[in-house]
Amino acid sequence: MSKEVLVCPDEFASEIIDRVANAVSEGQIVVCPTDTLYALVADAKNLTAMERIYAIKSRSTNQPLPLIAADVQQVNEQVGTLSQLGERLASTYWPGPLTLVVPAHTALGDQCKAADGSVAVRVPDQSFTREVISEVGHPVTATSANVSGDTAISRIEDLTQEIRDGVDLIIDVGKLVGGVHSTIVDVRYATPKLIRDGAVPWNRVLESLQ
Repeated sequence: MSKEVLVCPDEFASEIIDRVANAVSEGQIVVCPTDTLYALVADAKNLTAMERIYAIKSRSTNQPLPLIAADVQQVNEQVGTLSQLGERLASTYWPGPLTLVVPAHTALGDQCKAADGSVAVRVPDQSFTREVISEVGHPVTATSANVSGDTAISRIEDLTQEIRDGVDLIIDVGKLVGGVHSTIVDVRYATPKLIRDGAVPWNRVLESLQ
């Protein structure tokens, strides 16, 4: 079944942002751009939508889905309070391709949390998607738009038929310049811990804290 693909220019029309925000709020799954790769975006408060993403990606439910937020305030108020270490890294790299692992607020749904009560979140350097999140009113999921184990994509042309069949709407802004997963750093303790190497080199992260 052919899914609607909305091709967006550099200047994003407000009606397209409204369309995507409404789709997410209604529980739909949307392929959206980030500053790194195309991602499957869904309402993080909608359990059915989250379950659909796991099914689309053939992803283990033991792997919680990372979140993206519109800004630091949204992270602190709705996801988890950043530690002093987290605040320093956020002020340096957000918006940008650095994901931080933080203690999740108790009100955050279990589907977003790891077994230890943590959650992974970042603010992407992608104005279109940030505006969508702002309109939704709370953080959304953002996991790469590929079946688990397959190559993540930076062009909609490379989106597999399996993913196309599973989603409700696709947003195409052209080839993304990032093309590499975000770096993931655990900032729950006094010393940062690298969880996944990525777009921000680990040595740069450490240097920024000196």
